[in-house]
Amino acid sequence: MNFEWFFSKKTIWDDCSKNKTLRTIVFITQTTIASGLIIIILAFSIGIGFKKSIKDKFLNIRGQIIIDDNNSFSTINERINFFKKNINYNYVKQIHNIIEKNVIIGTDYNKIGRFIYKGLYNDYNPIFFKNFLIKGSLKKKINSCHKENVILSKKIALLLGLDIGSNIKIDFLIFKKRGLPFVISKHFIVSGLYETGVTEFDDLYIIGNIESIKKIYKWKENFQEKLEIFLFSFLRKENIKKAILKKYPNNFLFETFYDEKNHSILEWLNMFDINIIIISSIVFVSLTINMVVFILILLLERIKTIGILKTLGAKNKVIYKIFIFYILQIFVPSLITGNLIGIILLIIQNEFHLISLNKMQYFIDFVPVYINIIHIIIINFSIFLICLGAISFPIFFINRISTIKVVELK
Repeated sequence: MNFEWFFSKKTIWDDCSKNKTLRTIVFITQTTIASGLIIIILAFSIGIGFKKSIKDKFLNIRGQIIIDDNNSFSTINERINFFKKNINYNYVKQIHNIIEKNVIIGTDYNKIGRFIYKGLYNDYNPIFFKNFLIKGSLKKKINSCHKENVILSKKIALLLGLDIGSNIKIDFLIFKKRGLPFVISKHFIVSGLYETGVTEFDDLYIIGNIESIKKIYKWKENFQEKLEIFLFSFLRKENIKKAILKKYPNNFLFETFYDEKNHSILEWLNMFDINIIIISSIVFVSLTINMVVFILILLLERIKTIGILKTLGAKNKVIYKIFIFYILQIFVPSLITGNLIGIILLIIQNEFHLISLNKMQYFIDFVPVYINIIHIIIINFSIFLICLGAISFPIFFINRISTIKVVELK
């Protein structure tokens, strides 16, 4: 058996059982390591979880770029092929043809509101319905956008006193060639409810199928007003816009969804990175101070033992190893405990959403977590390096310990 390991294991736990002060110090050190590890794991997982959840949410509510090409193309394929050639497609997640029309809704109870009818095809971004459809199944959704059915936001449904199965009358405003407007009404059935938590969207948008209103506007087959582009990142929006306008400055009109809100949200999300750095720094500094204090106290407790070992011919290298094993004896149980508690807390929150949030303030109704094994390994390795770095202090003092003075010390 390795002498250094045997000696450290035998002395540290035997002395803890006899020496109350040393036992208390060891307990505080282990608690600090375990709690510090738990705090950093939670900070990383919750911070990254928030960023990922909110970014995914905002990237799928509505396309980051809405392009009106002034009817420059006669078919869907011609339009999509054009954009595939003229933009960096690595930035683009999805492209969909849509229509957006201002409409007025009337109900059987004479409640009226002004909204935007968003017409889609059945292959429209499935992530939207997966994340935000709160009533009605996904399968029902595909049929619900067909013919005479529409999907309302929960907020609009409450405002108008509607629910699934309710009948509504939607008035479409159409302009004649001379500019004179007239209204064509069409009856629909509410077949689904969605909720994004974003006021700018939930207050306005009614979702339906393009086919259900083609005849109203007397459109040709494959004719759509706008192209909705979903990107992998908010940051790519301006790059694509500039690339298209540089080549065709007068052919396209661009719209972007809640630009000012996007900017404030991105700034808010960046605060999570700062919070993670601050929390991690505080914990690392605390762990460093705690480990240094522990090592110095342990050194004072073991100073006579060091002198006796040197008298018996032990080299400094052997004493260094003993102190490293002392650290490992304290460190490993704390590390295992901290990891288990931290990961269990994350799994519980991820499965049961025990900690809830105000959806109108945070855009999600529970605290999201992101469990990444690589992040946890990096955190553990960082704390391990801190603990090993603490051994430099006893090395400095061990080299200067006089054998004769230590043995004579009472």
